[in-house]
Amino acid sequence: MSTTIDAIRFRSTCSLWRSILPPPPRPSSSYKLLTFQYLLDSKFRQLLQSKIYRLEPLVPTCSSSSSCSSNKGWIIKVEESTSGKLRQLDILTNIDISHIFPSTVLDFMNLRISELFETYNIYSSNVEDDLNSFERVNDIYRLVLLPVEGHGQMVFILNKDRKLRICSNNRYYNNLILVEDWITIYDDIIIYMEKVYVVDTNGILFWINFSSHMLVQSSPPLNSDGKKKYLVESHGRLYVFDMLYKRTRSNNIYNLTIAISVLVVDNDSTRWLRVSDLGDDAFVLGKDSNFSLSAKDYYGFEKNCIYFRIKDRAACFSLKDQEFKFVDHYSLWPCPTLFNSNF
Repeated sequence: MSTTIDAIRFRSTCSLWRSILPPPPRPSSSYKLLTFQYLLDSKFRQLLQSKIYRLEPLVPTCSSSSSCSSNKGWIIKVEESTSGKLRQLDILTNIDISHIFPSTVLDFMNLRISELFETYNIYSSNVEDDLNSFERVNDIYRLVLLPVEGHGQMVFILNKDRKLRICSNNRYYNNLILVEDWITIYDDIIIYMEKVYVVDTNGILFWINFSSHMLVQSSPPLNSDGKKKYLVESHGRLYVFDMLYKRTRSNNIYNLTIAISVLVVDNDSTRWLRVSDLGDDAFVLGKDSNFSLSAKDYYGFEKNCIYFRIKDRAACFSLKDQEFKFVDHYSLWPCPTLFNSNF
């Protein structure tokens, strides 16, 4: 079996198949893509992987015929710990939601499962190889990993200070290479066309030269009032989502205003082009990854909309109406009838 999920699904079919295939082994040392050590506090940092899956029922299971069709599915995020234990994370906030159905398990006999992509996060522990005490490192904002010829696995990190750091074949976290200077602040990082791109607070796109660790500018400034910018690859194009948010107070009541502009760079990389319609797609701006999907293929998503988080709440911005609303997390989670209370 190629993945842990494949093995679990095979074993869930029946008792005979479960006896044929042993449980998935605990991740070996090769699963540790990189291990970092903070010499200042003697903590060990380990890079762990999360995977995004599409779940599709083999037969429609929801009670509402208007909201169910045979080609629709759900999207979930699953993280595997160093001990091999799986847990489900909220797709937007990364909050552990395994407790939502504490006495139930996913019934893989009724599901068609497809792996979409993977993300990475750094965890820390006081003792190297302590399989039970790893906790997520909070000073990491965004991280991508890319194998580069001649350099091995390269890790590109934006810390909460929004400085860009690179680690290549190096075990020591405090020896990460700081790119360029201490002045420029970056909002997001992404892998696009086998290059690593970053966008700064002025809306300037750069790609990273892997050999020199220098940045190469690939767009003009955006010249916008947006407070935060996100990078998303979709259908072979690199999008920038420019988010403006403002809090106002009136009669002791706080109001939140949010506006999002969507832009792409023209083919000559000389000017920005505004996108007014996302078509049938929905875009997700998550805590550690951004992606797009076809809204008609998933429950809980609306087309031409952008999903993001406000602290630990999920929100949706309609590009057509130019309005945002908070959404119920349950609308993005698998239908409860896909769960089985018995092992």
